[in-house]
Amino acid sequence: MEKKTVNKLTMHWQDMNVKHKVSKFVLSLIMKQEGYSVRPLVWLCIGSDRYTGDSLGPLIGSYLTEYTDSIVFGTLDNPVHAGNFVETLATIKRLYHDPIIIAIDACLGKKNEVGNIEVWEGGLKAGIAVGNCLPRVGHISIIGVVNAGGQVGFLDLQSTPLSTVIKLSKVIGAAVVEVANTMALHYAPQVKLG
Repeated sequence: MEKKTVNKLTMHWQDMNVKHKVSKFVLSLIMKQEGYSVRPLVWLCIGSDRYTGDSLGPLIGSYLTEYTDSIVFGTLDNPVHAGNFVETLATIKRLYHDPIIIAIDACLGKKNEVGNIEVWEGGLKAGIAVGNCLPRVGHISIIGVVNAGGQVGFLDLQSTPLSTVIKLSKVIGAAVVEVANTMALHYAPQVKLG
């Protein structure tokens, strides 16, 4: 995954107060978006459960649908992956006027980065590790480093321990559920258009 960052938070899933710090940082990035209080907030959770390491996004998307009334694309039952990515972006554009998109994905990194959670303002390019060239997406990006990357990305995603993905998904999931519920409580309801 290619990352283009300006203002970024990096924390390990075991860091003290990681859930609170991630949710606070994501909220601050949302509030930097023009018209944030009236724009629909769309969670785009990228990945597939076909590879253990790639299931981070769909796991988080499933948490969001279970614990919030958020607009979520990408769950275990309905994943967003390379095969339907462009179509999903077109659907979001058709259904929602000027949404704030928060893109969530798994990432391969260096050995010492495994377990890190990174959040930044700006988009991400999903699928780089497995050789896909997908459009950059997101006003805000959240990634979890699930494994060390080698030369064959899909093998690294395939051999990622499920325990690493679950630990990251629980922390990120709890943080984004807190963000979604805070936004729903304090700002305009997110109405579908179209």
